[in-house]
Amino acid sequence: MSPSLYVPSHGRWVVNKPAVLDGWTYGQRTLPRAQQPRDKKAISNDRKLAPVIEEFQQLIEDDPELFMHFHRMFDEVQRQNSELNHVYSYKELMVALDRIITQAPRFGGASNLVMGVPMYAVLAPFCNTPSGYSVFTNPKVNAQLHKIFDVWTEFLVSPESCYVLSTNEQCWFSPMALDVMSQRLGTSFYDAWVCRDSDPNKHYGFTSWDDFFTRRFRPQMREVLDPDNPNLITAACEAYVHTIQSNVRALDKFWIKGHTYSLSHIFNHDPFTPLFVGGTVYQGILSSLDYHHWHSPVDGIVRKTCLIPGTYYAARLDSDPDPDVVSRSQDFVTAVAARALIFIESDNPVIGLMCFVAVGLGEVSTCEITVKEGDRLKKGDDLGSFHFGGSTHCLVFRPQTPLKPFPHVQPGTVQNVNSNIFYIEGGSEKN
Repeated sequence: MSPSLYVPSHGRWVVNKPAVLDGWTYGQRTLPRAQQPRDKKAISNDRKLAPVIEEFQQLIEDDPELFMHFHRMFDEVQRQNSELNHVYSYKELMVALDRIITQAPRFGGASNLVMGVPMYAVLAPFCNTPSGYSVFTNPKVNAQLHKIFDVWTEFLVSPESCYVLSTNEQCWFSPMALDVMSQRLGTSFYDAWVCRDSDPNKHYGFTSWDDFFTRRFRPQMREVLDPDNPNLITAACEAYVHTIQSNVRALDKFWIKGHTYSLSHIFNHDPFTPLFVGGTVYQGILSSLDYHHWHSPVDGIVRKTCLIPGTYYAARLDSDPDPDVVSRSQDFVTAVAARALIFIESDNPVIGLMCFVAVGLGEVSTCEITVKEGDRLKKGDDLGSFHFGGSTHCLVFRPQTPLKPFPHVQPGTVQNVNSNIFYIEGGSEKN
């Protein structure tokens, strides 16, 4: 494998090149509608737009406030190169979105990952504008985006979406794609992941884009170390560490940088919230190329699960020219984005009740919980998974839990799922 090919994403989803994003958006607008959709009635080439996109456009035009914000966000976005062909209006944006939902995400190359999250790649330049913030926090817009995602999902779970699971250029089993996906794992794609077939020309046996996106590691890849030690807490996801913060408040100004976590908003005012005030939050962001299942960080019993609806592309505004503002808003989105909560009572009373928070960002952002109240868990047991979109997650602990992170657990580092990330002070520190 060529070491020069692998460009780590560090949790980002789109390339730091505004001109590339502008060109990508324009390219989507000019593409013919793809032929792969399963639902030919819902998305057909004899219509100008898919019905769900027409409905979105009508929503914009019928609501005077939305109509104003959609116009203004095009004026507010920073243009880096006036010679490029940009998308300059909400109608052109609707055409780009219409084309995207007829396609499966493609591999974009080692240094250009915009195709893995194509809808966010189109919307990213607008997310960091005042009017874009108003648009992407609007409940009507998020409800309509959910409808759009539902239509797209029908295609992404269908066999027709396998056309991107081939050895062709910009497909996920091309030589470059396999090289990029294999380098960090240190082994071949086939040896790392559970495949139903050994032939990439047969999609390695994956039955759809979503089947590929939610692929699982082979058992030997991510084993729990020292599973019988109750004083060790393991990583729930394969993720880049964003931050570890203690003394977290019940209510805080989560929209202001430096005032990061607001527990009441993260938990949607759940009755368990007071138990965690003053506690610790560990947060990590998943790469679009990596593993998207969640695993229990402790032995224990599931006390409660819930799904919370929310935003998909809202971000904390800043002056950074890097277009990937949502990836920079990891703490902010825990309070506003669509998310799942899984409260687990550890068998170790020193740990006690803790919570896993899955936060879906962008694209379909589906959080699928596969455990239920009363289930008994061992460290490493499956909790659920993300589907389709980018994602981040948190582990939240009570203030009484004497957590200590291992020295290797630092912001910006990758922590493998099921690896030891915390130990209980006074307990075993074996790693």
